Amino acid sequence: MSDKALAVIQEFNSLPQAEQMAVYEAIARKVTPADYGPLSDEELTAIAAESFALLDQEESRAQSR
Repeated sequence: MSDKALAVIQEFNSLPQAEQMAVYEAIARKVTPADYGPLSDEELTAIAAESFALLDQEESRAQSR
């Protein structure tokens, strides 16, 4: 991944969760799976791991309130 792409991800991660969701939704509306082809098993596994990590973070925040 390029330095520019990593910087975008870092900036995205620094946004509040509501803004992250708005950015995600905007990208999801623009990009279709046909644009990039099918994901590999490794990519799907990485996405799932990241999704579960985010859910764990949300749950931890909710429990600490």
